[in-house]
Amino acid sequence: MVLEVYLDPCTINCRKVLAGLDLTGTDHEVKMVDYFKGEQKSDWYTKINPFATVPAAVDGDMVLTESNAILQYGADVGSSKSAYPADLKQRANVNRWLLWETSSWFPSCYVYLVEYVVKPLLNAQPDEQVIKKEAPNWNKLAAILDEQLGKTKWIAGDNVTIADIAIASPMHLHEASRFPLDKYPNLKRWMTQGIEQLPAWQKTQGAVEKALLPGTASNANGCTANGVHKGEVRATFNYTKDVHPKLTELYFYDTEAAKDIHEPGDSPHEVTVHDGWSKVKDFTIDKNGFSVQDFKTSFEQWEDEDACKNKFYPEVVEFLKRELGAVRVLVFDHTIRTQKNVNKKLTQETNTSQRAPVMLVHCDYTAESGPVRVRQLLPDDADDLLSRRVAFINVWKPVRNVVEERPLAMCDVTSSSSEDFFKLYLRYRDRNGENYVMKHSDNHKWWYFPKISPEQVILLKTFDNATDGRARFVGHSAFEDPTTREGAPTRESVEIRTICFF
Repeated sequence: MVLEVYLDPCTINCRKVLAGLDLTGTDHEVKMVDYFKGEQKSDWYTKINPFATVPAAVDGDMVLTESNAILQYGADVGSSKSAYPADLKQRANVNRWLLWETSSWFPSCYVYLVEYVVKPLLNAQPDEQVIKKEAPNWNKLAAILDEQLGKTKWIAGDNVTIADIAIASPMHLHEASRFPLDKYPNLKRWMTQGIEQLPAWQKTQGAVEKALLPGTASNANGCTANGVHKGEVRATFNYTKDVHPKLTELYFYDTEAAKDIHEPGDSPHEVTVHDGWSKVKDFTIDKNGFSVQDFKTSFEQWEDEDACKNKFYPEVVEFLKRELGAVRVLVFDHTIRTQKNVNKKLTQETNTSQRAPVMLVHCDYTAESGPVRVRQLLPDDADDLLSRRVAFINVWKPVRNVVEERPLAMCDVTSSSSEDFFKLYLRYRDRNGENYVMKHSDNHKWWYFPKISPEQVILLKTFDNATDGRARFVGHSAFEDPTTREGAPTRESVEIRTICFF
């Protein structure tokens, strides 16, 4: 007997059936139904399945139209019996998880898939309020699975069953769907070290990514057609040549002195940028120079500088005290990057709180300019404050939409050395300043967080006076993401610059 299955492997329930039939050793023949072309609604297909859904399975004169029913039947006629045990109590346990997946788990996971995967495919924006509404239910269900998987290796015991395939399928694009798996270590272990290592699962991955994650479909070695591994992109970053003893400078006003200077960004290099979401909880500002944290606010008056200072700054102060343990926090500056600022020059002289994203590998302060800034802002307290630990922390936050265009990337401090940094002298009419720029090294490892939402922030450490081995300066830059979809909204973000005193 060869079971005919009508499906498109990119959908949750079709992938479930395809992987499940492989797991159970069921002979089957795939009849492709192009879901995105609407073939499930065609006359020829509705004669097979009047419900106009996929998948469907045909064995002689019998037609099955529910994915879990197809799994159960396929397991009964397949060669591998451990995936659907004959013992009635064990089978009942598998069946109850199959029913739970259909009634509870699938509907909750589907909300995330629609918002974070399907909508971007249709050039639509995710609705964070929809996610916010569903999140408590999803977390409750994930906690149930996490507890179960703390007791058993697989969902229904020591052996993988069709219940595992069924429950894994709604979360098959767990990174793109932004499920917070780090909160559920047993669930994450089961998915990444168990399910995703099954040959039956791996065989179906390419078709899913090709349809739902354009540009990332992988081959058997986990690489895209361009040779880039999953979770990576290749992009050009503007490093700077060190032409010592000549200085590297930028003038923020017109002057004859600006002629024939060495400006930064003259050493572009193509580098690999890694998607950091799978390791997001591992990054810390003291080790890597950056971290990602949840930060929810009702503030929306981003173009109103006074409102930002009076209403949003205090939220940032309390947030950093709580997250970093600072005893005092000074917010001294902020920059808004929105659509209307997209064409502004880096060296604009006026309205410097509104700029375009900086496409230059840099760090905002140097070992010398950090203490100078403290003395400028807090002259009466500077000696006392600088006798203890001081760190400059930028709080980078999307506003209004998830970031799809020109995202921010960070050079992991564990991959850089102090020799990679050198000074960029900033010339203003009334003062001079210093940043660090970076020369390229093959050792550098870059990270970014695609489609980071307005309810999250990236913390960047741009100066730390501690010399005990912790991160002191993190190189960072915006970059052109080659996977940005056509028509994606211009990046809108705010950077709040702070000094934390410990």
